[in-house]
Amino acid sequence: MDGVGQAIWIILAIYMVGGIAIFANFWIVFENFYSYPKLEWEKKNWIWIIFYVVSTLSYRFAANSGVHIIYVVIGGIYFVRIVPFLWCRYGWKPSLMVIVLFYESVVDFIAQNIRFLFLDKMNLLGYAGIETDISELITEVLICSFLMIMLLLKRVNILRVYFTTLTVPEYVVLFLTCAANCTLQYAIYMGANIPLMKKLSVVSFGLLMVVVLHVIMVREQNTSMNDMIGNLSGPMKQITDSYIEMNEKSTELRRFRHDTKNLLLALRSLAMEGKTEQVVNYIDEMQDVVDTSRVKAFDTGNFIADALLESKAKTASQNDIIMTVEGNIPANRIEDVNLVILISNLVDNALEAAKQVEGEKKIEIQSILKKNIWILSVKNSCVQDVVIRENRIETTKEEKESHGFGISNIERVAKKYGGNLKLSCENQVFTARATLMIMA
Repeated sequence: MDGVGQAIWIILAIYMVGGIAIFANFWIVFENFYSYPKLEWEKKNWIWIIFYVVSTLSYRFAANSGVHIIYVVIGGIYFVRIVPFLWCRYGWKPSLMVIVLFYESVVDFIAQNIRFLFLDKMNLLGYAGIETDISELITEVLICSFLMIMLLLKRVNILRVYFTTLTVPEYVVLFLTCAANCTLQYAIYMGANIPLMKKLSVVSFGLLMVVVLHVIMVREQNTSMNDMIGNLSGPMKQITDSYIEMNEKSTELRRFRHDTKNLLLALRSLAMEGKTEQVVNYIDEMQDVVDTSRVKAFDTGNFIADALLESKAKTASQNDIIMTVEGNIPANRIEDVNLVILISNLVDNALEAAKQVEGEKKIEIQSILKKNIWILSVKNSCVQDVVIRENRIETTKEEKESHGFGISNIERVAKKYGGNLKLSCENQVFTARATLMIMA
């Protein structure tokens, strides 16, 4: 094989491995460390995978072609080649373009240091630009290895971090910072022959990488807190509305009790006059007042749970769903925020699934409290049995949406109290059973 043919194969091998590593890096980060919602993948979107492969493999040939316009066009496409795929997968967001540019600047920054510190001393042969390509390949593989280790540590609950979503201007600032530092460092290595400046450049590079990681990585508690705030806004409004309504009912009932003496006198007068029909009508009216003034629909021993369940019961009634509640719910033994997350997500899942049933619709809520163990079980009718593997629903998209809302939030609360969440489905009855260990 002649030198040209060998160089072509080396280029293809380097860019193929590097392209796979880059794709894997974005996949790991967006699927496991970001919280972007995912879109349904369509067959036509495969064109962007092909686009990614072609633009990846053609970059070095364009760079070495000697034709400036070809290098500029292909080079510009090369640096953002994965963006169309991200848009198809996670929705059209301008921030994705800036994230990719920021990522590429970080890769160039790290690769430049690898090249200056190690590869330039090795006098690699093959083709023009091979040092740059190999240094970037090493960088991509190192980043991929780093992300895989982080993912593994996250899966075993040793390291629990996410990448935060910055604003577009913030990503631009980070991108410009990395690009400027990279340019400055390149000028130092190429123009200045002062060992101290080179050492300071490497130190500044390390410090900048630490700052970058600190900015884009946040602990799970912060991400969970943001999710929690979003998930609590609806239930807290329901609790507030229920409290206002119960307060109005309580006021009305107090007024009714205050007027009881006069009401009984009027009733006695009608009875003595023999107006039986009017007496019956009067009693019926009084009964209606008592029924509508009933302060609480549920009495579980926990005011917040009662208010939340009453709100959910109204939604159930509006959709012809029979909702029953049995048992006591602990008060002052579980934080109110966690209680709201647990009940609202469990019951909301049941409501969404039961709404789709055409026949009898039921939701059965059972609370069992035994010493330091609290079991909250929610059963609901469903259209058909769902397949559950490893406590995850593996059925159609519609069924996942019916039962999948907030599952991770429920599990987080259960684990916080040393418990777990168990999902099951049999004979078109879906059961979510949360077990928590609570102190007396």
